[in-house]
Amino acid sequence: MTQGQAATERARALADPASFDEIADPALRKVLRAYLVRGRLPVIPRGGAKRSLLLAYLATAFEPGLRYPETEVNEIVGVWHPDVAALRRYLVDEGLLARQDSVYWRCGGWV
Repeated sequence: MTQGQAATERARALADPASFDEIADPALRKVLRAYLVRGRLPVIPRGGAKRSLLLAYLATAFEPGLRYPETEVNEIVGVWHPDVAALRRYLVDEGLLARQDSVYWRCGGWV
């Protein structure tokens, strides 16, 4: 299994509503239950704390220290929402992923 495939599997596991009960933070559980429908984000929050929580949670699909080509990042974030360009941009803007020459790596968020 490639690192991209492993990250895509992690993203699927993170999006699985059955896994939300294991989350210690009640605010994060509430946001995930409010925004994820059958493991997908029908709408990305416009901004603020809710979007920040969702993005930080999504970023945990990426292993710190590994580099991902844009195609793999698209697969990973595509698990959550079809607008992969927007999610990539939001992850970078939020300081969770960094980008250079179409290669991304995790630079922030929870470990």
